[in-house]
Amino acid sequence: MKTKNPFGILMLFLFTFIVIGCDKEENSEEGKKVTDYQEYELTVASKQLLGFAYFDGKKLFRKVYAVKKDGSQNWESFSAIQNFTYEKGYEYRIRISDTSYLDYDSNALAWTEHKLLEVLSKEKRDSENLPENLLLDNYVCLNAKLRYVIEADNKDEVEKKLMNSNYPTFICKQFVFNREFTEFAMLNENNEFLVLADGLLKRETINKEDFPESYQLIPMEGRVTATERWTFLIDLITHRTGITMDAFTVTLPGSSGNSGDSTSQVWLYQDITEQVKASFPNAGVKTVVFAQIIELLTGS
Repeated sequence: MKTKNPFGILMLFLFTFIVIGCDKEENSEEGKKVTDYQEYELTVASKQLLGFAYFDGKKLFRKVYAVKKDGSQNWESFSAIQNFTYEKGYEYRIRISDTSYLDYDSNALAWTEHKLLEVLSKEKRDSENLPENLLLDNYVCLNAKLRYVIEADNKDEVEKKLMNSNYPTFICKQFVFNREFTEFAMLNENNEFLVLADGLLKRETINKEDFPESYQLIPMEGRVTATERWTFLIDLITHRTGITMDAFTVTLPGSSGNSGDSTSQVWLYQDITEQVKASFPNAGVKTVVFAQIIELLTGS
């Protein structure tokens, strides 16, 4: 009977171990690697503008840096620069590095890391020729006006607290929508972070008979052409919540729809009586209704 060569068995084992080990090492290197590196200079504007930032693959409306790259006359969006301490009111000239990564083990498959290398200059000035925002052409920024009715025994106290504390949080100066009205952002120019909330917009048609009578306390101007319920789905990273408003689209008196001016509006109503009663139990709250009026551009 032939016996197996113990030396051959040992060598086979060692060879298999080395191959597996090398394969694991190669897979590890493939998991995350640098795909590109470059250094260049940027001009950073003296104020930040509304644009897009990306977190975990999600697009968020945020204040971003407005920058010009070498030789460019156009301001572009830049969301983050590591180790860069920014002071509003100053225009910077900086040198940064871009390191691009590819990582098959990460949710963000590919990304680029921007890091400050050197501040070349810092000058107190207002940057010239800045756009209103750094959004894509598919997005519009629309002004909003607020009207409200507060019926309460202690109306002055309730009104003061509601207005000063920015409660409820959906009271804002401007709305941003995409052309399809499926994405939104609520803006407050007095807010340091600018964006109060952003996310997806869900719209559904609803009969006028289903709206609260309290809305009549804030009478609309114009002819109602559509009635909907708008649910603003706000992604708070850890969970998703929704703010619901009732939307009336109205055509303004005398508008033809053929000019470049605003020809219609959306009136967003919400009766928040019960929430305010709970917040101010001793104020004798009877009714609290808010309406935010959005000026629509022709073709919006």
